[in-house]
Amino acid sequence: LKCRGTQLRAILLAWAGGHPPAGRRAMAQASAELFNIAGGVVMHRSQYLVGFRGKSYPTVPSDAERSQASHEGTLEELQVKFPEIERVLWNDVKSCSCGKPCAFTMTTCNACGKSLVEVPITKSENVFSAFLYGVKMAARGFPYKISLRRQTMDALVFDDMLALTPCHLNGISAKYYIPDWRFLLVQPKEGLKVLDLIEAELWAATLVFFRNSEWRKTIFKGDITEEELWGKVIKSFNFPPSQFQLHIQWLVPPLTPFQHYMAEIRNHFHEDRAFPIAYVRELLKLNDPYPVNMNTPITEITDHYDKKGINYKEHWNEFYQKALKDSMDLCNFDAGDFEYLVEGGKAHKMTVSDGAVVKGEVVEDVNLVDIQKIDCLALQNYGRPYEDGKPTGTYIKRPLAPNFCAGGYKKWHGVDEK
Repeated sequence: LKCRGTQLRAILLAWAGGHPPAGRRAMAQASAELFNIAGGVVMHRSQYLVGFRGKSYPTVPSDAERSQASHEGTLEELQVKFPEIERVLWNDVKSCSCGKPCAFTMTTCNACGKSLVEVPITKSENVFSAFLYGVKMAARGFPYKISLRRQTMDALVFDDMLALTPCHLNGISAKYYIPDWRFLLVQPKEGLKVLDLIEAELWAATLVFFRNSEWRKTIFKGDITEEELWGKVIKSFNFPPSQFQLHIQWLVPPLTPFQHYMAEIRNHFHEDRAFPIAYVRELLKLNDPYPVNMNTPITEITDHYDKKGINYKEHWNEFYQKALKDSMDLCNFDAGDFEYLVEGGKAHKMTVSDGAVVKGEVVEDVNLVDIQKIDCLALQNYGRPYEDGKPTGTYIKRPLAPNFCAGGYKKWHGVDEK
């Protein structure tokens, strides 16, 4: 994927239609406790490092075969040719006047904070369906290429372009059209099988990273086994989802410095939005089918299963606390690799003394937003290998046929394709 300025902003907005709702609740305060980074150096959890000094941390380039688009044009043009698949091409959203497509259940824009109460539900492009059909272009002009890691008949695995960790993957169903995780409850046994298949492909993609010794020794603090890493992967669904196609958020810790801080102040893994895979699996293991449709409130579902002894709040709290702990336990970022220390929204000079990061004087005129974007490019694996300093990507080799028959999306019980 090669894009600049407004094109990059456009694809990020399209992908992240329901991403972290910063305006939905007040952010928490990060703990002032200490934690260890590389070399046994300690720093406060209320601080983070920015201004990566090098070009890049070790990366693991995608080895996916480059393929061309299967459908010239856009999703809208695909719909004109194949109107029977209209349902799977679009997400229901509330489009704010600032240009941000927000999840259809939201009452406040998570970009600018404006009220969405009176905003009607409209449509945005289903990016994941575009990937699966091999559609060439978005309506805004950017190519629908992906940083592909694995493709099978059951799953598609690719790097998240809004990476929170050096290895942050998305795994989606490449077989069924399932708008979001709620619909797994309609067919619990089959739902577990779908999760098993997607997670197996995500893990296979993860092992390529893990078995790269340079990457593993740089990213992870200390020695860790494959079995131990499996238990530390941060995996969840979001609801409302960013895209109406079942996808697992799969984050191999540690979180990058800024993103760990964002998690500390509860601006990632939001309660009532993040649904741990472990929680969803417990619901499915009951083998107690629950009828849902697009309008079924998520609270109705959590209340139902709370009464059956599977408490969402307890699962979420355990998930959130473990995500922070595992990120800190594995964090191996070296203070010497970064220019500044950030605390209270201000960049400071820093030194390391007696095994601790020491905050220095404030550095004025530092644009933290711009620096964090540069850091992201240096620390992420999305779009590797870069060409001319920019991420690359591909279309998938075996796209779905634009139908609900042979070669297309398979129907999932309870999902209306119209």
